[in-house]
Amino acid sequence: GTGGTGGTAGGPDAPGITPNPLISRGKPAFASSGRASVINDGKYRSAGTWIAGKPTTAAPAWAAIQVGTGYERLLLSWTASYNYNYTDVQYGAPGAYRVETSSDSTDGGDGTWETVAEVTDNTVRTRAHSFDFSGQSWVRFVVTAAPATTDETGVQIDEIDVHDISNGAEDTWFFLGDSITAFAYDRDTPGTQPSFAENIHAAHEAHFPAMINGGIGGELTRANDGRPSALDRIDDVLEMNPDFHFFAIGYGTNDSWDQTDPTTFKANLQELIDRIQAAGRAPVLARIPFSPDGHHDALGVFNQAIDELTQENDLLPGPDLHAYFEEHPEQLDDKVHPGPAGRVAMNRLWADAVDVLYTGQQ
Repeated sequence: GTGGTGGTAGGPDAPGITPNPLISRGKPAFASSGRASVINDGKYRSAGTWIAGKPTTAAPAWAAIQVGTGYERLLLSWTASYNYNYTDVQYGAPGAYRVETSSDSTDGGDGTWETVAEVTDNTVRTRAHSFDFSGQSWVRFVVTAAPATTDETGVQIDEIDVHDISNGAEDTWFFLGDSITAFAYDRDTPGTQPSFAENIHAAHEAHFPAMINGGIGGELTRANDGRPSALDRIDDVLEMNPDFHFFAIGYGTNDSWDQTDPTTFKANLQELIDRIQAAGRAPVLARIPFSPDGHHDALGVFNQAIDELTQENDLLPGPDLHAYFEEHPEQLDDKVHPGPAGRVAMNRLWADAVDVLYTGQQ
């Protein structure tokens, strides 16, 4: 694959991103209780969840998928997207869990299982884990605790997606941003479909990107007063998501509202770019969406900073969300956040903007 997003990543015949196909959808699924079929039906959140309740170490809840053989390494991601912020866990996220593999199970409950990943104090609404899968045919997600803050339903998982990363994890996308990101890339079915990943798959059948929605409402590029801050969490995000190569970045709405100095905003984003690239990942910056709200009159100079950073760092340009919502302000629910049509459009615009990475025609 290209391994990067710069205009110098390859000549006209450079190969595109290495595919990481989704291999779990529609495969036989089993669970300790509840409807197992909803964990790999391609439908997220309001279309149905697997309810694990409030399991314990002594009485865990599990969901298993028979993905089949022939894969050397896999990436398993789970989502609990009733939670709004990336760091919210109270609405269905697990508190403690492990991922297991088996070569001899027949129903997800029997057989010999090996633990390949374990989390004892989960702090996010969605996460992915990679592991060796040579000789194996089953994956199992075992929940051993709900968070202390869980609601009465307990743990409920939208979807478990399993991707083949035997040739490396490159088609992996972490959406980093504020409330606009949190709203737009949650893959809710049908409200936010087709998602970025579905759009890429429709255009490039061999590909099916892995997606993590890392949006946090109210986030600034940097905050000094305890508010959410991209630069305060980026190192943790990079460490927690080692297999995610591309970082789709959406900041600026809150910085402009907060009257951050545009020069400071640009310096903050440059530091964010530097940290992401130092970790061997590839950032892509979206232009800030247009807003008819008077608080956002200064967006022009902030978007100019994004344009300059994209050029100065030789990044692939992200989607021009400003131009789109200036033409379609009716797709903003409250003059700031996208409504259903706006969210669908944002996923399409991201897919269109990065399409060149899949063709290699840069």
